[in-house]
Amino acid sequence: MAAAIKMDELLVSWLGSDTVYENVLNLIETQKRKAQEAPPTTATSSTDKKSAEASSTGSPRGVTVGIPPFYEPRVARRQKSKAVNNPSNSSTQTGSEESGGDAAVSSSSVVQVNRKWDGAVEEAPVRVAAGLIYEELGHDPPLVSPASTGSGDMPAGTVDERRYLTMPNFVSVSKEICGFPTFFNAPLYARILDRWNTENSHDNTNMDVVTFGMLEWYWKREMEPYDEAERFFRLLKQPDTDHIGRDDFLPYIKELLNDHPGLEFLSNHAEFQEKYAVTVVTRIFYTVNRCHSGHITLRQIRRSDLLHAFQQVDEEEDINKVTRYFSYEHFYVLYCRFWELDHDRDYRITRDDLLKYGDLSLSHMIVDRIFDAAPRPFTQGSNPQNAMNTTDDSSTAGGDAAAINREYLSYEDFIFFMLSEEDKSNEISVRYWFSCIDVDGDGKLNNMEMRSFYAVQLHRMQCMGHEIVPFEDMLCQMIDMIKPAHKDYLVVEDFLQPECCQVSGALFDALFNLNKYLQFEQRDPFMERQKREDEFETDWDRFACIDYNRLAMEEEAREEEAMEIDWVTVDDEDDDGEEFNSMGLGGASEAPF
Repeated sequence: MAAAIKMDELLVSWLGSDTVYENVLNLIETQKRKAQEAPPTTATSSTDKKSAEASSTGSPRGVTVGIPPFYEPRVARRQKSKAVNNPSNSSTQTGSEESGGDAAVSSSSVVQVNRKWDGAVEEAPVRVAAGLIYEELGHDPPLVSPASTGSGDMPAGTVDERRYLTMPNFVSVSKEICGFPTFFNAPLYARILDRWNTENSHDNTNMDVVTFGMLEWYWKREMEPYDEAERFFRLLKQPDTDHIGRDDFLPYIKELLNDHPGLEFLSNHAEFQEKYAVTVVTRIFYTVNRCHSGHITLRQIRRSDLLHAFQQVDEEEDINKVTRYFSYEHFYVLYCRFWELDHDRDYRITRDDLLKYGDLSLSHMIVDRIFDAAPRPFTQGSNPQNAMNTTDDSSTAGGDAAAINREYLSYEDFIFFMLSEEDKSNEISVRYWFSCIDVDGDGKLNNMEMRSFYAVQLHRMQCMGHEIVPFEDMLCQMIDMIKPAHKDYLVVEDFLQPECCQVSGALFDALFNLNKYLQFEQRDPFMERQKREDEFETDWDRFACIDYNRLAMEEEAREEEAMEIDWVTVDDEDDDGEEFNSMGLGGASEAPF
């Protein structure tokens, strides 16, 4: 027995050495190169066959009642510009009225504008660059226009301020001049019209198109005096508020769902479009609004990566490569986990439901604290089912006055919980769990608080037959890893030290997540080193990828089982039908229910 234990120790030590690790990596790279050099096979896998069948039928694969469809990658390139042909330039654009001609002419027109813009970007002001787009894609002004500044001959090189762009053509201004993502085009167009009609309408006549003069007026008021972050902030927020609310993001997520090729397969699933939008907005508030007030300020925008994420999702055709906020696979994992726990389908998670999370890994004590003290993204007034249809800002403007119902978790609350549970190495999740463990709310974790949580873990270890780890031994190990400033208690800043942020979550697992704590105690050093060097930026990205693959395998197994049942049912019906007809009790043309 002692020899076997010694051999295990030697094996672990051998696997953890740098030389062995490098040799294993070299072997893996060699096998990869051999696989790439090998000629491709003509055999089609079962997964490819299913994907081909799904694409041929036009419906997403694996769609069941209550579960969103799997992501289907798109091969076609994304059409960034949606400008249509300008009728006024028909003399120089012959054949544009033919089938497909509009798109071709529009693309070439935008390219010409981009070439002119690129060549004059450092010398010409914005007015000249915008004038090129209006001259190229704009329409002649009507005879009478509220935005008219007079008629007559225009000086050479001057754009008529009454010349206008339709919304599809305006995308060149939104993208090239204003610097916003493509799917910001419709909301920006609507905002310009709204602001103009509110402040500059004459004779109660509202404009329904954006003229060159209106664009210049809006630019000088809302764009020119501000930097990129403040332009973004002022566009998203309501004009009479000083913050961005939850519902302010919804028009932009709607346009993303309509515009992005990676989300095209959701076009026939309105209910999951709504849930995807709710998921994206909640993840934005989880990361950006760290005080959990439900209001995003300009300072929070400047300190976040939100602008970069919006630009990235606009340029990237594979939605799952944008792991910050927008990944469909991440949404699928979050929603399916919620769906698995919500047995009564009331869109609420109770304490008993949450206890089943992660194969009963959480203690009842931490579950009570999650319901009683954990941060919530929004107030009780939020309704995820109707979030996409909300038009007013009353729920966000007066949200602080509404009471929070602590008897259940909504879908948004569950997103906050799950993001914090599966990635305890970032500041947001550390503060989330610290507020749950800090029972007295003094900002310090003392031995008494930690001992009370760990006592439940000790009882669970004993009931499950695991080796008991005394509280003193566990705490000594954690203190050695975290190295707090004070020996008598821990504060949030102790967990956020750069040298221990990757292991500080182990203390939280020891206090309330038995399964993860046992995995930490039995961890393989070779696997831990591989995790540190893999492609994933965060623990959440790694977990979401693994869990999505698990869900995909389970869905494929259910599909195969359903196909087998269908074949058996058809055979049984054929046998029963022959016996039924042979007895003269029914007609062959009568279909069963």
